[in-house]
Amino acid sequence: MSALWPVQKAVYARLAGDAQLTALVSGVYDEVPESVPADRPYVAFAEITEKDISSHDRRTFEVLVVLNVWSAYRGFAEGAEVLTHLDRVLHRAPLAVEGWELISIARIADGVRRVNDPNLRQGQARYRVWVQEQR
Repeated sequence: MSALWPVQKAVYARLAGDAQLTALVSGVYDEVPESVPADRPYVAFAEITEKDISSHDRRTFEVLVVLNVWSAYRGFAEGAEVLTHLDRVLHRAPLAVEGWELISIARIADGVRRVNDPNLRQGQARYRVWVQEQR
């Protein structure tokens, strides 16, 4: 049994349900539609991995969720602002993960960088989510 999909659904629901964040970005995506790149900024799942850290009596996973923020703003301000909202919505949040008990969700790193296209900036936020199977 994997926690990847339940964690991703919970993170997505939390982000997509936040009015302040959705007013700031054009969307939150698992797979970005081809029509979207002109509608920046937006948030997209970049990576989700899990590590089994089970104890003797319960399955437990550490899930790493990486979110990308894509911005067409020529500078770091817009990406940093979206990252601030991601942190407000997710860091230490009471995330409802179907079939799992949330132990914790915490931001472990973020930043904004230039990419090969001078008109784009990529923000990235990494969150560590600990879940254990429900009893």
